[in-house]
Amino acid sequence: MNPAFTTPRMRNAIRRIHFPIALISLLAAVPCAAQPAWKPERVVELVVVSAPGGGNDRLGRLLQRIWLENRWIENSQVVNKVGGGGTLAYNYTNQRPGDAHTLAIARIGLLSNHILGLSTINYTDLTPLAVMSTEAICFAVRADSPIRSMKDLVARLKADPQSVSISLGSTRGAATHFALARVAEAGGVDPRKLKTLTFGGGAESVTNLLGGHIDMAVAAPGNVLPHHKNGSMRIIGMATRQRSAAAPDVPTLIEQGYDVVQGNWMALVGPKGLAPAQVAYWEDILERTANQPTWKQHLEADALEAEFLKSQATREFMRKDYELTRGMMAKLGLTKQ
Repeated sequence: MNPAFTTPRMRNAIRRIHFPIALISLLAAVPCAAQPAWKPERVVELVVVSAPGGGNDRLGRLLQRIWLENRWIENSQVVNKVGGGGTLAYNYTNQRPGDAHTLAIARIGLLSNHILGLSTINYTDLTPLAVMSTEAICFAVRADSPIRSMKDLVARLKADPQSVSISLGSTRGAATHFALARVAEAGGVDPRKLKTLTFGGGAESVTNLLGGHIDMAVAAPGNVLPHHKNGSMRIIGMATRQRSAAAPDVPTLIEQGYDVVQGNWMALVGPKGLAPAQVAYWEDILERTANQPTWKQHLEADALEAEFLKSQATREFMRKDYELTRGMMAKLGLTKQ
């Protein structure tokens, strides 16, 4: 229509018609441009690096229970991949690039095994999703052990570094190893000369300790606290700044003259190549998990500290810890650096 032959009233009416049409066209285009939200379409596998009954296995089954009870996920199963201090678990996870139906519980062994050359998989080859907690490190002996304190332990090690057989859990170069090494150093003992052993996980370490096959286990609280409470074990020290509410009778290493605070973080990782929508989905699920009363109760009972970091912050955290771990392992003689 020629504007010259329209009245002002007609031109206003035309504008009112054109504006809704333009708005409808714009809104119709938005869904096409936005990526649809992702959610699992089949069973979610939660891969753990230890045998059934170990600390990582119990964590995996707790996460599974929280997800299923809250109906955040329809179906999930825990998959135990034991061996190589987590190498088998991380390889299994990484064989599914871009598939967010497979997650793994990650520990510092993910970093140390790469530094040692025991694994080609590094944190950069996976998709860090979240840090969930940090657990204390406990020094535990059998109830009938002559080692009743950290000073007793250091005295034995000074006399003969090979006189105490000590389990580190599933791998050397992990947080348990670092805690032991720092105590030895503080006591004037070369940590490279200690008699250290590894097993399939914390549960096997506990079995060997209770059976009298080893003298000590440096382990996560969840593995040794129940036995400390029932009187079959004695935790002689915990590498925390303050006594834990879960074990108020256990002195810290600091109280016994050793300025050692050492924790072991727990994170969730996925395969490489996850899409932003998949990462966002798991960030949301894991943050909700961290706020669940059941999760908080577990942290308190097992002397764990709450710590939640999202994906990008987790990647940066692992980058920094990789360099710290490399330095500590070089000091232990575990690398050529």
